Amino acid sequence: MNLRQRGESLLKILPPKAQALETTTLYKRLCEQGAKVSLRTFQRNLERLAQDYPHIHCERVGNSYRWWADKSISRWTLLPTDAMNLVMLMDHATRFGMRAQVEKLAPLYDYAQSILKNARPTADWSKKVISTTRFITLQPGRIEPQVLIELQKALLDDYSVEASYLKRGASEARTYRLKPLGLSYQDSNLYLSCVFEGYRSGDPIRALPLHRFASVKTIRQEIPGPLSFDIESLQAKRSLIDLKSKEPVFLKLRISRELHERLKENPLTTDQQLWQDETERRYWSGSLYLSQGLSLWLLSQGDGLEVLEPEDLRREMALTAARMAALYRT
Repeated sequence: MNLRQRGESLLKILPPKAQALETTTLYKRLCEQGAKVSLRTFQRNLERLAQDYPHIHCERVGNSYRWWADKSISRWTLLPTDAMNLVMLMDHATRFGMRAQVEKLAPLYDYAQSILKNARPTADWSKKVISTTRFITLQPGRIEPQVLIELQKALLDDYSVEASYLKRGASEARTYRLKPLGLSYQDSNLYLSCVFEGYRSGDPIRALPLHRFASVKTIRQEIPGPLSFDIESLQAKRSLIDLKSKEPVFLKLRISRELHERLKENPLTTDQQLWQDETERRYWSGSLYLSQGLSLWLLSQGDGLEVLEPEDLRREMALTAARMAALYRT
């Protein structure tokens, strides 16, 4: 029985923490399963396994050690490629405002890292996999951990909450009663979709950034909300992403050669069309909802594109560009 097989056998016999076993007891049980190894070698194997598998733990009690396994993690079986995917996803989430949530899943993250380490023990995976972006991203707002926990509980149990919330520009927080409806991870921040006490059918859904909450507690009072709620609905997106149109709008752009090549590889929409005319000018067309995000993306391309249609959006871009140019006039 090699080290890997011994590790698999140990995972089967290691108890949860409440029933932790001493080294000699574990050794006896492993020998009963056919393992032929000395106690000293077994002790070295345990120490090695505890280093490689973050779900195996021990603590010193007097002159001996007691061992146990985190069974919720030990049931996981990940291929090295899946472990790499998980590490990449969690690193990306950490970068974009979910550090506290990823830290809560530290045993799972450590387990994925251990799979990568075992796949190639000499490789330093921190130098091979990275989460990054071409855009400058803002640092996430600081969220009180208990605020997120209470809001998640309220969503799971369908409770309402009483929250101390600081509006932008306000000098002090005020207390509000509201009904949580959903959570949205957006750029570097986390937003709560909700309605306030006194909601009536047809009222707008609010989107509140969690870093402005000072405290939250669940309450038994039932605050009415929409009969059905979908965080992907237009009603929710109007506040979450500042959606400005009820339907996707046809856009036509004149674009640079560089942007034309990039959009061939990474389409902007599922219905996009790319072409060039007899003068080799390049064009793009497709359908998108009008939103703050669309306007910001169009502006971020600088002189790499020109909005041709719709006329209202072209006018908005022209006015913004004129105001920007005015700032740099000498």
